[in-house]
Order: sequence, then structure tokens, then C-alpha cells
Amino acid sequence: EIIKAAQIDGAPAWQLYRRIIIPMLRPVFLSAFVVLAHLTIKSYDLVIALTNAGPGGASQLPSTFMYSFTFTRNQMAVGSASAIMMLMTIVAIMVPYLYSELREKGR
Repeated sequence: EIIKAAQIDGAPAWQLYRRIIIPMLRPVFLSAFVVLAHLTIKSYDLVIALTNAGPGGASQLPSTFMYSFTFTRNQMAVGSASAIMMLMTIVAIMVPYLYSELREKGR
């Protein structure tokens, strides 16, 4: 309905995507991002079991980096800093999204 109305009003295709289709798909994008981020963090055990972080750390993930520096190299500061950076990355993505969602629900 909304797309047909925009087409009747003469909106070009790029504006349909920018103003209608992509905003409608935003919850789906967030869900996909959360699932993919979870799989990335959870793949720690696969990387360690299969390649032991690969030759020269080639397949090292943020979680394997944090674990290796914290527990095997005994560099707690580097491991803690990497954990904080992972947390801040997630917060930097989630807070603006949650803010916009709460703002839309308030309307």
C-alpha cells in the first residue's frame, strides 16, 4: 500500500528504498546483525579447536585475542582493554538503535 502510494505520487525508486523500504526492514537488519555478532563471538571454540588461532594468528577473532592475552600471555591489561573495546563497539551500535526505536514508539 505504502509503496504503491509513493509510486502514484511520483517518488523515484531510490527514494522508495531510502524512505520506505529500508526503514521498514530496520528491525530485520538488527535481528540479523545480533545473530551474526553472536555467532562471531561464539565461534571462539571452533577457531581454537580446529586451528589454534591458525598459523601466526591468521584466524584470530576478537574473543580469541582477548582470551590469549588474558590467560595464556598473562597480560591482563591488554585482555581487559580488548574486552572493553568489544563492549564499547556493541554499545555504540545498540544505544542509537534503541534510542531511535523508543523515540518512534513515543510518537
